[in-house]
Amino acid sequence: MIKVIKNFADFNESISKPAAAIYFHSEACGVCKVLLPQLEEMLNSNFPKLPLFVINANESMDLCGKLTVFTFPSLLIFFEGKESFRYARNINLAAMKGTINRPYSLLFD
Repeated sequence: MIKVIKNFADFNESISKPAAAIYFHSEACGVCKVLLPQLEEMLNSNFPKLPLFVINANESMDLCGKLTVFTFPSLLIFFEGKESFRYARNINLAAMKGTINRPYSLLFD
């Protein structure tokens, strides 16, 4: 299930979890709309303990600026409250799956 982040309090709560995936999108981005369901499916089937959070850049520009996210779509992966991976613009889900697998396995298996 996708959860929406609207402010800094929501963001801080999301990264306080053992792991979190935070997806940034813009309303004007066509790729963002297509990628989100594919990303959700990949995370649910391969990384069920990695919750997906979404930030709409049009509504949370201050949050994007604080996290230096200026390209959409962007995805930040946090493990134990620290940013571990950042993907932007051209996101390859298969490569991402291989990259996330090791730290996810160490944390949850």
